[in-house]
Amino acid sequence: MEMKYDLERLNQIDIVEVLEALGAKPSMSRKTMHCCNTSAHKNGDKHPSLSIVKSKNICKCFVCDISGNPVTVATKYFGDFKKGCEWLHATFNIPFLTGEEVVHSHQPIRKNEIRYREFDSSRKYRKILSLKPFFPQYHRMSDRQKLKLAYTYVYRFSLNTDQTGKVAYYKTRALGGSKYIGLIGYLMEADILVLTEKLKKLFPVKDLIRFKLLNDNGQWRYNAKVPVTVIPNFDIYSDMVEGMMLRYTDNRSYGKEVNISCTDIVFPVPFGLGIKTLSSPNPIWITEGHIDGLSIAMAGKHFASFGGVHAYNDELLGLFRGKTVVIAFDQDKPGQEGRGILVKKLRKAGVDCHLANWRAELGKDLNDLLKNSAMKKIEVI
Repeated sequence: MEMKYDLERLNQIDIVEVLEALGAKPSMSRKTMHCCNTSAHKNGDKHPSLSIVKSKNICKCFVCDISGNPVTVATKYFGDFKKGCEWLHATFNIPFLTGEEVVHSHQPIRKNEIRYREFDSSRKYRKILSLKPFFPQYHRMSDRQKLKLAYTYVYRFSLNTDQTGKVAYYKTRALGGSKYIGLIGYLMEADILVLTEKLKKLFPVKDLIRFKLLNDNGQWRYNAKVPVTVIPNFDIYSDMVEGMMLRYTDNRSYGKEVNISCTDIVFPVPFGLGIKTLSSPNPIWITEGHIDGLSIAMAGKHFASFGGVHAYNDELLGLFRGKTVVIAFDQDKPGQEGRGILVKKLRKAGVDCHLANWRAELGKDLNDLLKNSAMKKIEVI
């Protein structure tokens, strides 16, 4: 049966998020961006050329032909309607009208050779005890430093709220004894209201919007009605935060997690992939989410948890060089197809790569195996 694209839902995707996923860069103005189609620009789009009309969810580049709604933009970028629609479905996790799921078959075109990140074992780890000394220096900071300060403030605030709900949630996942629970924060609606006001007093609102913490109205960008756990993406060489994931605790079947990051400034390192993990001679288990990462850690393994089967960039994979990696994605179609893509990319990066397998009846994912006392049934091939 021919796959049918859900054009209505695809065109409801925020046009700015579509452009950012294709490589467009933000500017100081919320109404313009640097175009992602730089090869068609004489000076590589030195000046912002993309005009954004949020009320209509469209854009227009005044230099090249990138313009229109999400489907039109993706079609023009990839030069093909089918490729554009499939990329949108996969990137934003939207099923086809037929109910089928799709994984990336068409990634945004990379013009240059991959520049893999390298782990520097000689660098010393920095622990920042207080953020207060940094606020007076904010106006002199780089975008990366500003982002890390804002994200770290949110994360540390989430560690100092009432954690009762967080502890109860992870107990339902058989993770109450995990040593990592103390690294995870928690926010309820009342906490978010207080946090939002504190953020607006400490940081420029335009930066909080740019860093995807607040919406254009200056309010918390995400659903505040449901409590969330806050999973940090730490900088490798310090306890500062470069991104985070919000995990809704009501176990909603759709939209249960939100990744907060600005990949145009810095692509965050996965939860679990810190300096201790990278310095250890033991294998690293790559999991599809932090719940599975915490689950395999209960078996004494090191882990790096992606925020989904495609929540990484190729450059990041260079950090795994010199390590043995075990991919332990879910035993469903997206997980198995996703791990096949990841294996090829890891091997291209020169990483020693293995696969974790188990019988499907034991559970769909690592957390199921933990709850079913079946961790020892995993086979590494």
